[in-house]
Amino acid sequence: MDLDASDAAARLLAGPRGRALCAAVAGLDSFRLTSALDRPVAGSTFARYESANAGRPGWRPPAWRALRRRARDAEADPVPSASELVARAVAAVDLAALAAVRDELALIPSLVDAIDDVMFSGGEELTRHALAPAVDALAPVAEALARAPGAAWWWDGCDLGAQRWIRFERGPERPPAGAGRALADWARSEDEREAARPLADVPFPPRGDRHLYSGTWWSTPPFRSIVQTSRALPGLPAVTLALMEDGPPDDAVEVFEVDVAAGAEILEVDGPRAWCELTERFPREVTLTRRHDWWRWTGWEGRWFIPDWQRVAGAFDGVHLSTAAYLGSSYRALPVSGGATCLSGFDPDETLWLTDVVADARSAGPWEGDVGPNRFHDRRRPWVHGGP
Repeated sequence: MDLDASDAAARLLAGPRGRALCAAVAGLDSFRLTSALDRPVAGSTFARYESANAGRPGWRPPAWRALRRRARDAEADPVPSASELVARAVAAVDLAALAAVRDELALIPSLVDAIDDVMFSGGEELTRHALAPAVDALAPVAEALARAPGAAWWWDGCDLGAQRWIRFERGPERPPAGAGRALADWARSEDEREAARPLADVPFPPRGDRHLYSGTWWSTPPFRSIVQTSRALPGLPAVTLALMEDGPPDDAVEVFEVDVAAGAEILEVDGPRAWCELTERFPREVTLTRRHDWWRWTGWEGRWFIPDWQRVAGAFDGVHLSTAAYLGSSYRALPVSGGATCLSGFDPDETLWLTDVVADARSAGPWEGDVGPNRFHDRRRPWVHGGP
């Protein structure tokens, strides 16, 4: 990592996922924030939902709020702000012990928490709104992480000597070939979906849940139609086994060691600038298919763009997203010419292979059980005083 710790920390805290990670490292997650705050965070979908529905006949606030309020009133305990909660949590962190963590797997559960707080549950918006004012309070945790040897790989590029591909139960037996055909099909499908979605179906601003359209939310090419790999770590055959954002409908069954052809051209997405430059070089507009999902997550109401992966394949064989870039860049409205882009559905440390450059694949052994958060939650945080 070429950045100094303060610069690296600032980049982590620039994104909602990076802030969620630092909060998780300190022992906070969206459930704890929701329970403790006892109210929707201003500007979030929770707040907009209550504002839109409070006057409707028969509407009642969520039951958990009433229960928390009764308990709070009984204890005469005022509800703290998100910044106060974060400050209390950070005060309990042994920063020297955190900066000394060498075990790469010790930090995986906190990464899992930062990813698992997202999809469609409101956790993404809660952490985005609640933690944004607490960036200064989280800075010492981010700087400690930037110094921790166990997190050094978060800033690394694609490790060609340790790439792994996962075979799923209903997926192909070997890493798929025919990337060019798959990307052409993807481009045609994107064109058709964008053209078929009438503007009336995605009004702005949305008016209540009945007018809220949720569709394609990811900014990556088709899952399973191209080869996607991640690095192996000691004790973890492939990073994606822990950090897959949107888990597959079946279990992983086997992990393969992958060799890539010599001379393969890889683009490193190491932060927001690299993603924006890629999008501006190969723009594809996706406003009508992503508009509502990405607005809920970011608040941006304008036009949306992603990289046109079919054209990207003409310049690069693979695109790698570092874990640090994921934390600092994803689920943000990043400005590009004509509008904004959102990096979503691209897993930490994942490399998307856009051409057929996988030269060989050998089985590294079976994998049994779940992929992602269901398998890798672990609440032990030895750097937190008084914690488990």
